[in-house]
Amino acid sequence: MTISKRCVRVAAIISFLMTGSIFLSLIAYVGHINHLREQAVMCLAENVYHEGRGETRENQRLIGLLTLARVADPDPQWPKTICGAIGQDRQFSWVLDYQLATKRSEQVKWESALSVARGLMDPTDTSQLLPKGWECARYYKRTDGKGVSKASQKFFDTKLSPVSSFGSHTAFQERRGCKYPLRTI
Repeated sequence: MTISKRCVRVAAIISFLMTGSIFLSLIAYVGHINHLREQAVMCLAENVYHEGRGETRENQRLIGLLTLARVADPDPQWPKTICGAIGQDRQFSWVLDYQLATKRSEQVKWESALSVARGLMDPTDTSQLLPKGWECARYYKRTDGKGVSKASQKFFDTKLSPVSSFGSHTAFQERRGCKYPLRTI
């Protein structure tokens, strides 16, 4: 075998190995992206479950949309991941208590919350916008005040304005408005 034939053969083997390593890297990357997406879905489902398990599906969807609005808002006060927004200090009381959402007696409610979260995370659904007039809404609480600490109530009373009620919750925005209004229906 001549040197040029050997070089061609070695080059072909190296090319094959490099193509294979690129392909394996791509598979690993896609797997990582899917893992991150599923982690975000689970965080959102936990929040929808804990914040709205007694609500209708549409009201659970609004809770999810308000949570996602924080992530979509470019203001630096909001974390840029779903899990980060939900885990942000003093935002959701259930995070402080950390209760698992998979009690067997409430499995149907968990599955509903998970379904809502998956629907909100569906990249093919472009209708996931806040209702008209909610472009600056980033907060919500139970209308009856149940589960709201005195410090949180003071924050709602002094810093926020109600936008609209839905189910047993009320959506709020900052009184000063927002720097980055989001698109609405």
